[in-house]
Amino acid sequence: MDLGTIFSFLGTDVPTQALIWTILALGVFISYKVLNIADLSVDTLFPFAGIISLTLINVGVEPLLALILSVLCGMAVGYLNAALHIYLKINPLLAGIIIMIALYTPNVVISKGNVSINSGFYSIFTKLNLLFDNLTAVKIVLLALSVLAIMLLMYWFFGTELGLALRASGKNGQMSKAQGINTDRMYILGMILSAALISLSGALYAQMNKHTHPTAGQGAIVIGLTILFLGEVCFGNKSFKISLISVVVGALIYWLILDVIIEIPSFNTSYLNLVKAGFITLVVCLNEVKKKMKRKKLLKDAKININKDLEAEQGGVSL
Repeated sequence: MDLGTIFSFLGTDVPTQALIWTILALGVFISYKVLNIADLSVDTLFPFAGIISLTLINVGVEPLLALILSVLCGMAVGYLNAALHIYLKINPLLAGIIIMIALYTPNVVISKGNVSINSGFYSIFTKLNLLFDNLTAVKIVLLALSVLAIMLLMYWFFGTELGLALRASGKNGQMSKAQGINTDRMYILGMILSAALISLSGALYAQMNKHTHPTAGQGAIVIGLTILFLGEVCFGNKSFKISLISVVVGALIYWLILDVIIEIPSFNTSYLNLVKAGFITLVVCLNEVKKKMKRKKLLKDAKININKDLEAEQGGVSL
């Protein structure tokens, strides 16, 4: 493969993959960063939404409506996930595992192992391509607009009273209860919103590729977390707005590195998962090192300020 073909591939695959997985990472952001839990149901919820979306298209449902219905199905799954914890008092991590296992059955039954868009039917991308006749541009523009809209909505929502209550519930549940916030309702709302974004990414991913299968989301939660950590390494947690931007940057870096590795001529793709595991480990370690250095700096600054205060007090006493 010549360099021109490689750069052409990187110029189309990196942005489309990065934007799709940015949406998923934003869903993981809500569960992991806001609610402070790692939701393992992501791995089967992602293909579930895609399978529902393509199945609906194959029975004559419009691609946009199929997308909306698949997201609504995902939101119902998010509610069930939250309900296991809130009403049955199951540990959130275990609740995610239960949902992950449970979803595998409908994924296999509905898809029959694999589902593709039948001849004569269109995805939302191919439908728009009838108007613009540039499928790559349609994919990138549509996904970019979707990511931008989601980020703006998230920034607005988490700045409202309800959004701030949701963030407070995740940060400190006991203090939030003392302030009169219904933390159970906030948890349910957060899980539904998280599932909605994960389902949207899964449905868009399936429609973009025109096919999907039950294992399409294998390792999705790990990829989502890696994107979050990569963004954190680059930007830190300076503000909520910066945190959202860092997710996009993290996704672009992740897929750029991954695609460059795949395009190495002698690279055996059988080792891809091993490479992913090593890369993820490196990113997590870098994130932890950065946090440790930041704590050391804060401690050093605190000691300097204390010494200055003591010197000022001693100077006052001597006078």
